[in-house]
Amino acid sequence: MPPEPDNAAATEEAGLLALTGRGDREAFRLLYARYSAPLFSLAVRFVGNTGEAEELLQDVFVKIWRNAVVFDSRKSRPFTWAVTIMRRTCIDHLRKRRRIPASAPLPADAGAPAGCSTGADGRQAAEAREDSDRLSEALAKIPPDPRRALELALFSEMTRVEIARHLEQPEGTVKSWIRRGMLDLRTILTNSAP
Repeated sequence: MPPEPDNAAATEEAGLLALTGRGDREAFRLLYARYSAPLFSLAVRFVGNTGEAEELLQDVFVKIWRNAVVFDSRKSRPFTWAVTIMRRTCIDHLRKRRRIPASAPLPADAGAPAGCSTGADGRQAAEAREDSDRLSEALAKIPPDPRRALELALFSEMTRVEIARHLEQPEGTVKSWIRRGMLDLRTILTNSAP
């Protein structure tokens, strides 16, 4: 029996990460081709500015290049690992930009598009809105319960345990919802890449 498509993709991507960890530039290029559009959409959603999102995307891929050697497929799926790196990078960026101490919680709207940030031109603001809309449309295609769990996992600093408490659901259910939502989000964003 052939592996499920999600498992096959994860296995292939784990192989690409292993090759990237050994310095294989072609494997890294293939990872970039698969992950850049969805990761960029997430960055735009966080920071609301395409210029900043492009810089964050570059930073994230440098981190992926440097840390691919330590990726462990027993602990995480490759796409989830990459999204986690992007999420942490965006949160760090927002804290620096807003001068928020690392121990302070992010404001509730941290994951919402910031619109036109100071000094951003109209084109950048329009692109940021377009990417944020693309991510919102992708999230809207995910069933409500997994979508809410995924949004909390991506755009808040809540742990899975805290999300489970907040949603009044078992932790295992929340973990499944987030995992399924991540897989659906990757598929939707990859298939709708401009």
